[in-house]
Amino acid sequence: MLPPEWAPHKAVWFTYTGIALDTVLDHVLMELDTSTLAVCVIDGDSIAGRIRARWDSLGIPPTRYRIELGVDSLLSPVVRDAGPIFLRRRDGGLAILDADWTYYGDTALLAGETPGECAIADTFPVMFARRLGLPLVRSDLVIEGGACEINGRGDLLQAEAVTLRRNPSWSRDSIEGELQRVFGARRIIWLKEGPADDMWFLEPRVHDDVFNQGTGGHLDEFCRFINDSTVLLAWPDDAETDGVAALTRGRMAVNERILIKAGLRVVKVPVPVTEYHPHAVDSTRSYDRRVLLARYPDLHHGDTIRYIDAASYLNFLITNGRVFVPAYWHEGLPMEMRTKDERMQAILQQYFPDRRIVPVDPRAINKYGGGMHCWTQQQPRSSD
Repeated sequence: MLPPEWAPHKAVWFTYTGIALDTVLDHVLMELDTSTLAVCVIDGDSIAGRIRARWDSLGIPPTRYRIELGVDSLLSPVVRDAGPIFLRRRDGGLAILDADWTYYGDTALLAGETPGECAIADTFPVMFARRLGLPLVRSDLVIEGGACEINGRGDLLQAEAVTLRRNPSWSRDSIEGELQRVFGARRIIWLKEGPADDMWFLEPRVHDDVFNQGTGGHLDEFCRFINDSTVLLAWPDDAETDGVAALTRGRMAVNERILIKAGLRVVKVPVPVTEYHPHAVDSTRSYDRRVLLARYPDLHHGDTIRYIDAASYLNFLITNGRVFVPAYWHEGLPMEMRTKDERMQAILQQYFPDRRIVPVDPRAINKYGGGMHCWTQQQPRSSD
């Protein structure tokens, strides 16, 4: 079975790549409770020394972390989606899920990854199951960790826009049966789709000249369990009337009805202020050529479009004594951002009174289409 995230952890896994998003993970590691080990997967031992030196300069003792050498090329640093998902066996021990992986449904390799790189990512869970001496639970279903939310009493949330799209050859009934087998779920609650700022990266147009690269609707961007009967649901305020907010609010209204019908308590939480970034379409850039220009005939080399990041307050990480929550305001930015940050922190403190709420600016990760939760994966404590 898949334990809920608030169950006790032994470790939190993440990957370290040497790019800007690592600074976000540094902050998480510095604030991590001492009862939780950090396991850092790197794609080559050449950066191990630099990591240790960096963490030493930040005052992080080597007893707080373990470095694991992965493979020569980690196609996706998003350990929650492509890495090991830890399951609890009936005897209390752990197992690792080995599900199928198609790089977020890019079966035609349009974004430029190679078959070899995809194969390496697909073996990530197998590699660490062997290294840790844990049994494998195998599945031919495409399962991405960020697309699964469970409450510990048998309810599993799924989004049709993700799970059905990733598994076009499976019927809904067969998908449900497999999810019940793998995760120990008794009931699958199907939501429709995610927010407008988490578009599938192969269909990135939100509307008009607004684009986004995301997963296409992972649960950890818009709907999270915080106990066995309550979910937090992303909800733009009624005063937010731009096109992105309006699209998201309409989608969330559909999801809210489904959740209420399922007997769950729904708590609406804010969405971050939308930040637009200009982007000049460039035919020499692989993604622009393969996706933007190939898919949208109205776009041309040199056109300027607006990109929005996959920003979400619900991409938070729960650990033994902390909840790491996205926070976007800093000096010089609109006070509306600060107000929203504080609202979200207060909501989480209400539901996790025994955990410290730690705000972290996730922008360096958001620009890659995810957040702190995407780039981390909890390893539950075993009871054997």
